[in-house]
Amino acid sequence: MRSADWEVNEILIPGAELYSFMVIILLMIMSPGANQILILQSGMILGHQAAAYNVIGVASSMFIHALFAGLGLSVLIMQSPELQGAIKGIGSAYILYLACKSLINAYHLYRQNHTPATDESQSVTTSQETFAQSFKKGFVSNMLNIQTSFIFLSIFPQYMNQQNNLIAQSFLLTGIFISLLFAWYTLLIIVMASVRERLLHPKIQLSIKSFTGLILFAMGIRMLLR
Repeated sequence: MRSADWEVNEILIPGAELYSFMVIILLMIMSPGANQILILQSGMILGHQAAAYNVIGVASSMFIHALFAGLGLSVLIMQSPELQGAIKGIGSAYILYLACKSLINAYHLYRQNHTPATDESQSVTTSQETFAQSFKKGFVSNMLNIQTSFIFLSIFPQYMNQQNNLIAQSFLLTGIFISLLFAWYTLLIIVMASVRERLLHPKIQLSIKSFTGLILFAMGIRMLLR
């Protein structure tokens, strides 16, 4: 039977390398992307709870990416132009779907604001999403993001000992990745929650839905063409 010390040594990564990994990953998390736009949109329109559920969905998909990377499946995907193209196509289509949905909602809000019965001094009553709906948005958008697979293939191997348990190391680094992701998005959600009351005016909601919809649409097209 393996000793406890041997088990620990299987996944041991030097502290200096972990700090380096944390800095690189935090910078990548903070950089704008489809996930961040999606979470910001949820926070500003639906509230902090929907944004938090998006984050949980994103984090959950990370473990699947980690498992794929540890088993070598991500390598097969990245080495197959057909599989890579299919995932990029599906991922782009989903982001474009979310973009179109946001723009359609913005159009309906515009029509609503320009009917005689509408009092623009009143705040918008936003529809709420269930946990499953918000979770699915975050999970699917990140699961089908080929850039996430690229992170696991290009960044993670630099900090993993190929002689030790790759799956265990992959999950360790993923745990750090997710912890930093939660920390960053929790900060964003707190900031959004503090100003959300000011964002409920119909014209501001219209601007948010239109702007984030256009950004998501541009990102979907960019993902498709890369």
